[in-house]
Amino acid sequence: MSSDKGTGIKFMDRNPPAFSEDFARRIAEQEFALKGEFTALVSERDQNFMVRENGSAWVLKISNAGEAEDVIDFQTRALDHLERQDPGLPVPRVRRNVEGNAIRWVEGPDGARHMVRAVSFLPGTMLDDATLTPDLLHDVGASAARLDRAFRGFFHPGAANPHPWDLSRAANLRPHTSHIADKASRKAAEETLDHFGSEVAPRLEGLRHQVIHADAGGANLVVDPEANRVTGIIDFGDMMFAPLINELSLLLDFLRPAVDDRLALMEAAVAGYDIGLALEEDEVDLIYDLVLARYAQTMTIIAWRRAETPDQPDYLHELEPICGRAIDELASIGRDAVRARLRRAICYPPYCAVGDADTPEADDDGALLARRHNSLGEHLLLTYDNPVHVERGRGPWLYDANGRAMLDGYNNVPTVGHSHPHVARAVGRQMAALATNTRYLYQVIIDYAEQLADTFPGDLGACIFVNSGSEANDVAWQISRFLTGKRGGIIMEDAYHGITEALTAFSPHHGKALEPHMRALMPPDPYRGPYGAGEPDLAAKYAADVDRAIAELGEAGLGTACVMIDSSFCSNGVPDVPEDYLRLVTEKVRAAGGLFIADEVQFGFGRPGSHMWGFESYGAQADIVTLGKPVGNGIPLGVVVTTPEILDAFGKEVGMFSTFGGNPVACAAGSAVLDVIAREGLVERAGKTGEYLREGLRGLMNKHPLIGDVRGRGLIAGVEIVKDRESREPARAEMERILNRMRALGVLTGQEGHFGNIFKIRPNLSFQPEHADILIGVMDQALSEM
Repeated sequence: MSSDKGTGIKFMDRNPPAFSEDFARRIAEQEFALKGEFTALVSERDQNFMVRENGSAWVLKISNAGEAEDVIDFQTRALDHLERQDPGLPVPRVRRNVEGNAIRWVEGPDGARHMVRAVSFLPGTMLDDATLTPDLLHDVGASAARLDRAFRGFFHPGAANPHPWDLSRAANLRPHTSHIADKASRKAAEETLDHFGSEVAPRLEGLRHQVIHADAGGANLVVDPEANRVTGIIDFGDMMFAPLINELSLLLDFLRPAVDDRLALMEAAVAGYDIGLALEEDEVDLIYDLVLARYAQTMTIIAWRRAETPDQPDYLHELEPICGRAIDELASIGRDAVRARLRRAICYPPYCAVGDADTPEADDDGALLARRHNSLGEHLLLTYDNPVHVERGRGPWLYDANGRAMLDGYNNVPTVGHSHPHVARAVGRQMAALATNTRYLYQVIIDYAEQLADTFPGDLGACIFVNSGSEANDVAWQISRFLTGKRGGIIMEDAYHGITEALTAFSPHHGKALEPHMRALMPPDPYRGPYGAGEPDLAAKYAADVDRAIAELGEAGLGTACVMIDSSFCSNGVPDVPEDYLRLVTEKVRAAGGLFIADEVQFGFGRPGSHMWGFESYGAQADIVTLGKPVGNGIPLGVVVTTPEILDAFGKEVGMFSTFGGNPVACAAGSAVLDVIAREGLVERAGKTGEYLREGLRGLMNKHPLIGDVRGRGLIAGVEIVKDRESREPARAEMERILNRMRALGVLTGQEGHFGNIFKIRPNLSFQPEHADILIGVMDQALSEM
């Protein structure tokens, strides 16, 4: 198509040179030392001849007299650049003339001066003439990506010239749709260009730009259909500086005729391009609109050109009705379906319009829920009466399938924030380099182990890597039994520590009976326990219960191997634990020959606000620390941290290996989490934001008698809902109504405690005071509606 940088009548007037073959032969021989068999080639504005010479073939190009020299210089320098950057790229090579120049000015028989040049001819079948298959389209996409990679870093003043076929400016053609004769086609073009101008063009401005071929499809790709591969990319006359995604969208333009599965071919091309040059999410989501705009652009230019230059033969006139039908066919599939298929083809999650606060609730998710039940069983837990269908997260926010924002006040798995960019980059880059197991020697696991060890006090710092908190607690239990020779364990009432067979005995939540080798401690809860806040020796009174547990295990002939305590005490309703309680418990257990296992799955990584780890904030010293959920910000990773002496003793006799525990990708995620905590000062922020949050929640107690107590430590809070404050009767039904109303209002919290009447507010560490204000305001509204 045209390389003319102008618009209007000049652009419409193609008027290619019409010199004789004899004239072309003389130029070829005199200027480029080319002799051989001549064949005329079809062109829109230039005159081209193929010259076969001694087994090779060249194209002699006589430019239109109106062509600007900088346009041809642009093409020449671009081809030279591509040859330097990717010598194997199948693009034409520039042949210098006898004086060593790429361009030669000659005066033709018409008296006008023309630029003449020669480039190599690339043989093969034009893509337009080949049978289209997904394999071929995949290589088409990959070849376009390879071309654009080679183009990176190249620029030329000619690249910025206005171009009539610039897809980014397609909306400028809107006044000329009046030339389209068919009313239905004209309406389709007008609607497409109107949408493009208002919704698409502004988004293109913020995307990646560079020099692109801008017409690498159809007649400009040479292929080997038997091998399903591209053998040549030709005709660089439409090059321009433009959004990178235009390249791929223009490549898909040639899928104008009806095909058996248009989307399958589009998927293949997009996947091929993405492998060669990774696409950004915003780019993928615009492909549908860009392809439609190209069809509308083509129709309009053809009709406009026919109206402006009726004396000249039609050029590409057959495409006008084809493009009209292509718009209808693609539009019948729909933007959402195309976007979903293309996203799936290159492993992007489903689309949602993030941040549109006015978007209504997501459509009925009944079908999705039915699929979940069929695939995962009907008893896999879902939070809330109306399950939350989320597709996106950023910082403290989650977004449902329609893009509605919900403040996440509960999920501590993404400990430094949903989709933190530093963690995401670390995971992606490591996955692209190495993902294997710990039987090999690689650096990232050692770096991460040392980085993690630096956050622990004392001799703690020797690591065993596993995949989850459950596995970490299971290994810790094995270590304690091995080192002590004892078989009894102590936990808190209503504790939860994991899902392995061994750990079910450590998790008697929801009223489960204790296993014979386990004893449970009375929760140190000054609100509901026998000893209230302000009483003297409060910590000692609650810690005395461990003496009973130790004695019972001894009488049963089991002994005390360990006490395992979740330092957040979440399962007990986030009580205000007396300051010395944990230290006193650990001293008593150690005196009985047992170990203290600090389960930091919920409270570690700075959540205490005063220390990195929960046990530290209570003034206790752990023998073994277990880590789970927050370690990898969503990447499965668990860690057992202990002293070198304990690890060496256990490892020597038992050994420990997990295929995926400590794999490079998980370790990269874990290291990135620690980076973010340090760089963003999240420990200090957790303390300040947590206190601000609890202060606001206490303020609600003055308005709402349903709130019986507010407590917590660091960035974790418990709000107990009671029928009345005097009796403290748990109000579980009321609590669940408030919980579900807050969910409907866009704030997510959790449910906890022996009676299920306590709000567990445990947001990730990106949570700040402005987010606390939102949560408090929504809870206020939900309580008021009660």
